[in-house]
Amino acid sequence: MKDHYVAKTYLEAFTNSNGMLVPYYKGKSVILGKPKPPKAVCFEADGDTNRYFNDPRIIDKYLPQFENPWKQNVKALRERYLYGMVKYQISDYLAFLRSCTPAAKRLGQEMIQAAIQPTIQSVLEHQFKVHPPTDKEAREIIEMLIEKRQISTEINRQFPHAVGISQLQSIAARFLSGIWFVMINDSDHPFITSDNPAVAYYHSEDVTMAHIYIPIAPDISLMITGDPNAKSIDPCVISNLVSPADRFGVPKIDYIDKFNELIIRAAEDRVFHHSVDRNLEQKVRENADWKMTCEY
Repeated sequence: MKDHYVAKTYLEAFTNSNGMLVPYYKGKSVILGKPKPPKAVCFEADGDTNRYFNDPRIIDKYLPQFENPWKQNVKALRERYLYGMVKYQISDYLAFLRSCTPAAKRLGQEMIQAAIQPTIQSVLEHQFKVHPPTDKEAREIIEMLIEKRQISTEINRQFPHAVGISQLQSIAARFLSGIWFVMINDSDHPFITSDNPAVAYYHSEDVTMAHIYIPIAPDISLMITGDPNAKSIDPCVISNLVSPADRFGVPKIDYIDKFNELIIRAAEDRVFHHSVDRNLEQKVRENADWKMTCEY
């Protein structure tokens, strides 16, 4: 089954009049790709299946309720109309984009591996000391690998995915209870998107104070300051969750360019735009070596 980790309904907002996306590939000799429809990009075979749950397709019960109303919620933002249900439905889909994309799965693997590697190293050293291999050549090779810390474990990709699925509601609650800044772009510098569109944005060097940025359409983007103390949301009070601090604004072109560069750098493999843009092609080429990483 083709599982789209970035929904077709989301990507359709960035298509041209022919319903096509123009992909720009990071890290390839040919950056500019042939136009593709949203259904032909951002999917994995059985990417939403996870065997750590009794129902391996549990995510199928989650996504439709937030993907299906996406277009009408984009329309509401464009009309500067922000209310509880719009925030609720967008928050839950953004939680998925933060937790269940290939980039999120890779980062989860890296974080777990970094957390357990000291324990693995300690066990290896102890076991080698207590039960050294009898073969001299094997013993010397293993000893060298242990000393150089070149033995590690491989984390099953589905495990961090399962963790991400289990945290969807708590992540969504932080977004829903947070402060939203909706940017309406009326310039000739449209917002672009990628295969990893919901990314951390830092106003300062304080890495503990991240905001979440996501382009919603070429003329709309969203910055959320999440509430770290948010509790699970009672559906009965969703309509009351519009904060007095929520606001709309028109970004300066310098900031539009800055946000687009952030999207390029955070992209796992591909950036998407509605047309051929040689300046964007060059920008993707300049940032080809950027990749989301974990701070250990």
